[in-house]
Amino acid sequence: MTKVTSLRRTIVMKVYYIFDSYCGWCYGFETILKPFIEAHPELEVTVLSGGLFMDGHSLSAFPYMSDTNKRIADMFGVEFGKPYLNLLETGSMVPDSNDAAIGFGVLRSFLPKGEHVNLASKMHEAFYLDGKSLSDVETIGSIAKSYDLPADKIAEEFIRISEEGKYHPDFYEARKIGVTSFPTLFLEINGKHYDLKGSAITLNDLEENLNIIKEKGGILNDGYNTPVACNIDGTGCSSFGTVPR
Repeated sequence: MTKVTSLRRTIVMKVYYIFDSYCGWCYGFETILKPFIEAHPELEVTVLSGGLFMDGHSLSAFPYMSDTNKRIADMFGVEFGKPYLNLLETGSMVPDSNDAAIGFGVLRSFLPKGEHVNLASKMHEAFYLDGKSLSDVETIGSIAKSYDLPADKIAEEFIRISEEGKYHPDFYEARKIGVTSFPTLFLEINGKHYDLKGSAITLNDLEENLNIIKEKGGILNDGYNTPVACNIDGTGCSSFGTVPR
């Protein structure tokens, strides 16, 4: 969290990143978000999971994904691994955003805030590069090991919370904020939210957005619905189920 103090007032700034581990646009966006965050250690970032895949539909229910992935690759230069492409072709895998959020949440609790964006990226890489299910405890354990975290303890916690059958608290927090699409990136200044992402597709775009907000107040945004995103209402990369309200 950054505090900018002047003679007249104290400005408190926080950055929030809301993503989904199965959101392709989030996977691409992180190629510019990670260097942006690294360039601004003064900004404390809170990372929350959203909820896209919630109704138990398999990948075969979303035939447009291949075309969307091509757009993401063209725009952000990310790769989609052969194991993932095989999953897409077979179509039987059922992604579950709640399981992914639980896994992310458990891992997040063992890491400092400065690693949370990188953790989100590792979740995406496990799926989009390695074709691993984020409902699989072995996937979560593998990510834990990459950080030298206690994989067995994290696996036990992941299983325990998953068996409770509850929506992850991040979903409710994201809806309370007013998030309607993923990825969402906003700057909170003294309780007001400013769209930091906008239609940014380059690192320079994010830097310009930050400068505009700091210098001119930016654009107040209560919906965070931007062109390059997965939207809850079924547009963009589509809605994948009933999201808790």
